[in-house]
Amino acid sequence: MLIHAFDPVDFMTCHNLAIKPLIMSPGCLASIDLGIQAIHTRVEDLSLDAIREAQFGSVVSPRAGTFMLGFMLSRRMTITDGYGSQRGWGDEERLIRIYETELQMEETRRRVAPGAPSRLGCLWVAEEGSAGRAMLQEMFASLRHIVSVEIVHQINLFQADASLYDRLFETGDLGAAELYWQGHELHAHWEILLDGAIRVTRDDELQILLQDCRDVGHCLPSPC
Repeated sequence: MLIHAFDPVDFMTCHNLAIKPLIMSPGCLASIDLGIQAIHTRVEDLSLDAIREAQFGSVVSPRAGTFMLGFMLSRRMTITDGYGSQRGWGDEERLIRIYETELQMEETRRRVAPGAPSRLGCLWVAEEGSAGRAMLQEMFASLRHIVSVEIVHQINLFQADASLYDRLFETGDLGAAELYWQGHELHAHWEILLDGAIRVTRDDELQILLQDCRDVGHCLPSPC
């Protein structure tokens, strides 16, 4: 059994789940949607210069979206809401640090584990259990809703110890990035990077998640 942390504030995630209890990585979505396929380039196929400038194009993963915010803040760009008002970010330093750390992780992946999926183009899942739930709750606090999922399509998959990412984030130790992509264990906070698709398996959890989406103001379509 696997679990995944969904963001009820993310409109597109909520919209898609209301239609079908399925979420796909950008690469997986491009593999079945010819319109997206025509304009999509996998993160793994982008140049490092393009990634450094957050030039993803097409569909992006939630992590890539956070990476893009960090990039814009690091360049002191103005970020506005849908009404043209400038937005402030109380955690600007953390977002910039995420951008810097994920760039280091991608640079290291290409050197150490080029066959592994990029952290910027995948979905995150964890094993069901107290350790997996504690890891996701520590990552996202109460900002995300943890639900049971299963993998329904797998293009690529890699398991790594998230505590090695944390070491890089906190100390700048590039050796931790190498150990992460080599699959080594530090504190056994295992995360699974999936290029593919997952499905919510429990309807009661799905309905609670969709209600959370409505509670934040999303108008959702009726299920097909």
